[in-house]
Amino acid sequence: MTPGQYILVVDDDNDFREALSEVLTEAGYPVQQAENGEVALSRVADEAPGIVLLDLKMPVLDGWGVMERMRGDARSAAIPILILSAYGFEWEAELLGAQGYIPKSVGMDEILERVRKAAGSPPLRH
Repeated sequence: MTPGQYILVVDDDNDFREALSEVLTEAGYPVQQAENGEVALSRVADEAPGIVLLDLKMPVLDGWGVMERMRGDARSAAIPILILSAYGFEWEAELLGAQGYIPKSVGMDEILERVRKAAGSPPLRH
């Protein structure tokens, strides 16, 4: 991630989305949230995130639909996506063009560690 970029957390589970956002913020990452795929695509169009943490099963537009649209748009095709879901498999995520798959069951510490590996260190605060 480059300075000024944020992590976009996309999940319809409000409690999980809020908890993960808090963990990431406390670790120094700027975070924005989206409760479904349509909101996520709107946020991406407004300002490209450094990385997207994407749930698969959501109302309105699911994670598969978000990935398909992002990968089909030159402006968002290169944005890294990590699938963060209770459903799906790593091979599925790679097939869709994601940089990885994190099962929600691993817990917040492991999720944070995997985000650090994918996104790099948080931007320095001034």
